[in-house]
Amino acid sequence: MRVVHVVPVLTSRFGGPAVHVVEASLAASAFGVIPVVVSTDLARPPSMDPEFVSDSAQFPDGVEQLDLHLCRSSWPYRFAYSPELKDVLRREVMRADLIRIHSLFLFPQYVAFRQALRADVPYMVSFHGALDPYLRKRGRVRKWLTDVAWQAEMLNRAPAIHVTSSDERTLTADVATDVPRVLLSNGIDWARFQDLPDGREFRSARLDGHEGAIVLCLGRIARKKAPERLVYALSEVVREHPATMLVFAGPDDEGLGTRLRKLARSLSVDASVRFVGMLQGEERLGALSAATVWALPSHTENFAVAAAEAMAAGLPVVLTPQVNIASDAEDAGAAVVTRTDAADLGKQLVRLLDDAELRRSLGQRAREHAKAYDWAHLGAEYARAYKEVIARHRGNRVAA
Repeated sequence: MRVVHVVPVLTSRFGGPAVHVVEASLAASAFGVIPVVVSTDLARPPSMDPEFVSDSAQFPDGVEQLDLHLCRSSWPYRFAYSPELKDVLRREVMRADLIRIHSLFLFPQYVAFRQALRADVPYMVSFHGALDPYLRKRGRVRKWLTDVAWQAEMLNRAPAIHVTSSDERTLTADVATDVPRVLLSNGIDWARFQDLPDGREFRSARLDGHEGAIVLCLGRIARKKAPERLVYALSEVVREHPATMLVFAGPDDEGLGTRLRKLARSLSVDASVRFVGMLQGEERLGALSAATVWALPSHTENFAVAAAEAMAAGLPVVLTPQVNIASDAEDAGAAVVTRTDAADLGKQLVRLLDDAELRRSLGQRAREHAKAYDWAHLGAEYARAYKEVIARHRGNRVAA
């Protein structure tokens, strides 16, 4: 069973979609799936100024095990345009049993859709949060034009739409209403987070040996993740726990760092905020080991793999309801779900910093809950779902 993944950008800086493509491909390959990945050579999201892949280290771990076709991009970069990608997909789709189209609104998705129709190969669309109501407000005219031109047709003719949580299914229920949904969680390598390195190395290397509590926010610094809420909340936290440090660990492609530093200065907490950039490998694990609490107060978050990893590491996690795995984690007693205002966020952080036993018990339940996201068993579920979509497509073709 040959599955071709089409994603506009494959570097780690692109976040969830890129990591998902690599890890889902590897996990399903253990169950008879032959994965092929087609992407562009863009190193950053298409909405940013163009930057191109220069080093294999820019890709998520494991990419070297995949059949990867990295196609040269060209202007207009904003749409991840690549004439070469069109030729590659024409060849690969003809050999495929299923196409997985990742994300929306861009040239690679359009080409994948058209080639799938031409070759009569079933395809499955993964939104990766792109149709969350919060994000639909952005670029409305461009998105409307894309829908009119081709995307609405792509979604309505899809054999299946992939959602990663029950929340995402609810939030996108108004889209392509007659198309079956396939609910498959994002995954993590749960075992990787069970034996973390000594967090003192991270504290020494990145935080000048800071010995106090650490509130860690690990992931891209982006408007949708509401990082300013954490800065406002910190002003409340340091009143009770003055040695606390808020650490932002992730790329700042949207250039929010300057504004966040200015906000921190205005609240007199600038000495308690650190930006350490993007972390990978052992250093990423070291940051999790060093953290006291992990927090993500997003306006919207389709799945939040980083939150699942923090739970797997046994950290007490604080989320807002708009993080789509928050409700399941809260039901399992595996996370604290705060209101969206900074005051309640600060209150919940103080409560956790006050109570070591609460942090321990919450982290223990979080670690157990995170097993549900382990690729060790999700790989089989993805392979089974692929087979079902292919069989349904073939059955519909015969019936027609």
